[in-house]
Amino acid sequence: MKAFFKKAWKEISVFGIVLVVFLALFAYRQATYATYKTITTAQLTKMVEKKESFVLVAGSSKDSYSASYQEVLTKYQTKNRKHKIYYVDLANAKSDYMTKTLHVAVTTPTTMIIKKGQVKAQKAGAMQYYYLYDFIESNM
Repeated sequence: MKAFFKKAWKEISVFGIVLVVFLALFAYRQATYATYKTITTAQLTKMVEKKESFVLVAGSSKDSYSASYQEVLTKYQTKNRKHKIYYVDLANAKSDYMTKTLHVAVTTPTTMIIKKGQVKAQKAGAMQYYYLYDFIESNM
């Protein structure tokens, strides 16, 4: 009986060590990596109606510039967590959706600073990391 408990204790301790390592790796991943949040057009409409302030990137999954810009957005969000970036995919939206919702015409990708439900600043095209950083910091 004593040997059984010794063997069981060894297996439990090995499992405990493995569990602690996985939890540590998960915590490290959460602390060092962040990404933008993809939202639907309906969620964007609600955020605008509530007069929220946020950074919005309007892109299209059919556009190669938007796809490459997503890496820059992830890098920005990982290094700067105080401004949450939201991404809306306009590939399946009506062509006049942004005009009706935010009263602006956009090309994809376009980065916008939304203050109290209104576009304060916008910049068309994919930006490099430091241009994106300067644009957000100077307008938020």
